[in-house]
Amino acid sequence: MTDETYEHTIAGLLRKRGEMLASLADLREQLAVLSNDIEAIERILETLGYQGDLPTKATRAPRIVLFYRGELRQFLRQSLQEYGPSTSRQLAERLVHLEGKDARDRRMMNDIVKRMGKALRQMRDSGIVTRTAEKVRGEFVWSVDQGRHFDPK
Repeated sequence: MTDETYEHTIAGLLRKRGEMLASLADLREQLAVLSNDIEAIERILETLGYQGDLPTKATRAPRIVLFYRGELRQFLRQSLQEYGPSTSRQLAERLVHLEGKDARDRRMMNDIVKRMGKALRQMRDSGIVTRTAEKVRGEFVWSVDQGRHFDPK
């Protein structure tokens, strides 16, 4: 039911939305850089023996629950079965795309890649997945161990 009278408004709103998303990504990146810098300064102060009160000490945000029990392992196995051998980053990009999140959010992506790497290592120790012996372009390539059945519990 798009009328010609609304086309200009719709185009303007879409452009503004894109600008706002870009600004949001920039602000997230700036926030991540500032948070890391503050934490580094606080670690240096502690290393140098400073024991005073840091009233501006940033409180850590609570961990965001991205996956419930067994959900990450189930996603990893299904994704590896469906798409074949993949790196942790490729798996993370797939998940972010499915969830409709912004893959340009480097902090979130790095967090997901780290969590996936840990889960994949645990799955390897259980014989559920295997990985290449050597890194390929800086990353291991993971695949499902065809000899094992998977129980997500």
